[in-house]
Amino acid sequence: MNKLEKAAQTVITRALDLRKGESVLIIADEPYLDLAHLLFAAAEKKSNHIHLLQVGRDYLQRNALCGPVERLMLEMNVILALTSTSISHSSSRREACRQGARCITMTAITNDTFARIAEMDFSRIARLSRKLADILTIAKEIEISAPNGTQLRIAAARAKGYADTGEVTQPGAFSNLPAGEASLAPEFAGTSGEVVIDSGMGVQPNDHERTVLHIRDGRVVRIAGGVAANRLRRQLAPYGPESRLIAEFGIGTNESARLSGYPLEDEKVHGTIHVAVGNNLSFGGSNDVPIHLEAIVYQASVAIDGRKILEHGKLVLM
Repeated sequence: MNKLEKAAQTVITRALDLRKGESVLIIADEPYLDLAHLLFAAAEKKSNHIHLLQVGRDYLQRNALCGPVERLMLEMNVILALTSTSISHSSSRREACRQGARCITMTAITNDTFARIAEMDFSRIARLSRKLADILTIAKEIEISAPNGTQLRIAAARAKGYADTGEVTQPGAFSNLPAGEASLAPEFAGTSGEVVIDSGMGVQPNDHERTVLHIRDGRVVRIAGGVAANRLRRQLAPYGPESRLIAEFGIGTNESARLSGYPLEDEKVHGTIHVAVGNNLSFGGSNDVPIHLEAIVYQASVAIDGRKILEHGKLVLM
C-alpha cells in the first residue's frame, strides 16, 4: 500500500468510520479524479453503495451544484468532495448535513497534502481543537500580531468557538481534510487592523509585493499590494460588498500539516492563524454570500482577553 492508498484508507476507516452498507457519493473534477478513485476503492471494501460523480470545473465555478445533484446528496449517508472550487460553504452541503449526511471536503488538495492525512493524530487534533474552541467561546477580545506586520484586534464577546477535528462519524458531521482548527465568526464592530497575507486568497510564492487587508469594523476597506491584490479584488468583485466582510478567525491545530502555500493545509498547520472573508454561516454568522476565502499568517502571536495563548506560532497556554 503506497502513501496515497494509505491516506484514502485513513479517510474511510478513521475519519468516517464507514459502516457496512452505507451509501457514499464522491464528487470530483478533473484534477482530482485519481484521488477520487483511490477513495472509491477504499470505500468499496466497506460497502457496495459507492458512487463517483465527475463534474466540470466551469460547472462548479458558474453554477455551484444543480438541483439533481443536490437531491442526490440528500439521499446519501456520506459525501466526499474533491473539487477545485469549494462546496464547503454551499447551501447544498449545509442542507445535506442537516438531513444527516456526513460530509468531508478537500478543496484543491495536492497529492502531498492528501498523503499527510495518514499521519494525522485524530485524537490529539480533536482534543486540542475542542479546547481552543472552548477558549474562543469565552473570549471577549482577541489581539493578533505577526513579524510580517499583521496587527489585528477581533471583537468576540458574542461569538461561539467551533472545532474542526476530522472526526466525521456522527450524522450531520462536517470537516475539511486535512483537519485541525478552532475558529469563530468575529463581531463586525470592533474588529479592525491590518492582515498581511502569507498564503491564501490567491497569493502565490512568486508574488513579489505584499498583499495587505486593511480592516475596519469587520470589513476589508482596502486591499493593498500588486498583482496578487489585483487578483483578489477581481475575485471578490462579482459578489458585492458582503464578500469583504470578515467571516472567520481560526487557529491551526494539526501537527502533521506542513506549510505548502495552499490554504487548505496551511490554515491547519499547528500554530498558524487565518482570517477569512465572505460566507460565515458555518460559524454561526449570517453572511450568506457564495464565496469564502482564507488569508493565512505564519508565526503569529495571539492574546485572548490579555492572556497570551500563541507566541510566534507556538501554543503557550494549553
